[in-house]
Amino acid sequence: MSDNFAAVGLLLAFAVVLPIVVMAIVHLLAPHKPHKEKLIDLCGMDLEDHLEVVYQLSSLRGPQRLRIVARVERENPVINSVTQLWKGSDFLEREAFDMFGLQFRGHPNLKRIYMWDDFEGYPMRKDYVIESHEQRAVMRVRKEGE
Repeated sequence: MSDNFAAVGLLLAFAVVLPIVVMAIVHLLAPHKPHKEKLIDLCGMDLEDHLEVVYQLSSLRGPQRLRIVARVERENPVINSVTQLWKGSDFLEREAFDMFGLQFRGHPNLKRIYMWDDFEGYPMRKDYVIESHEQRAVMRVRKEGE
């Protein structure tokens, strides 16, 4: 098998370099009914030189599973949102944004979900600098309206 494609049992995996290819693969597999493919999970990954978005899909027509790994530039981590196709991806995309800084173009409400709004950085990135114990020990004062 090539580096961009693998089949293990009932799992089919694609690695794509162009993020636009993700939706194309889904529509090729189910051209008239892409909603028959259920999004099980969506997560971000930091591989130091680039970021990845991993989509785990399962078919409602059988036991087949599909994994799509989309490579995203570290300096410009933008990929199209899949919320139009799967409403359940809303919080998954927000989590990937909050932890890795992945920007999902077309997302209806892309904002932090775990960290506070003025939090600086993305804690799951490998280049994230952890605060010293003295900095963490300082009590954060809650701002009005939070």
